[in-house]
Amino acid sequence: MLVVTAAVATVVAVTMTTLFLTRDPATRVVTVEKSQIVTPSAHTSAAPVKGAVKAGYAVRSKWKDGFNAEVTVTNIGSQPLQGWTVQLQLPPDVDLTSTWGATAEHKADRLTLRSQPWNTYLEPGGSIRMGFEAKGKAGDPVTCTVNGSPC
Repeated sequence: MLVVTAAVATVVAVTMTTLFLTRDPATRVVTVEKSQIVTPSAHTSAAPVKGAVKAGYAVRSKWKDGFNAEVTVTNIGSQPLQGWTVQLQLPPDVDLTSTWGATAEHKADRLTLRSQPWNTYLEPGGSIRMGFEAKGKAGDPVTCTVNGSPC
């Protein structure tokens, strides 16, 4: 019985992960259309790869004292993308409480989201979503960059 339960749980986990990574909700997206050298995050060993990348940001829910937001990174180039970093300058008085889907560093109003070993590689046309929860008024970031270029 335990083996059957474990097998069902594995199938459900893989299905849910696939559905999450391939869904395409409406997001506000600003595209970076120039080619650039992409520097992998510190925990990857791959060489930099040329590619074009875009990032999207959307507030997914809000409540009286906070909100959660989703950030999407998409490889719009014809070459694989190895490693990505999104930097957001959050609005004043927004306090980050948690993140998911990325390694996060939060200093003052600057939030840096970096790829993790399991989501660092993006094939052409591929995308990855991550998010965060915060206290404060929901809104768009003051500034946004993906791999050093404006979102």
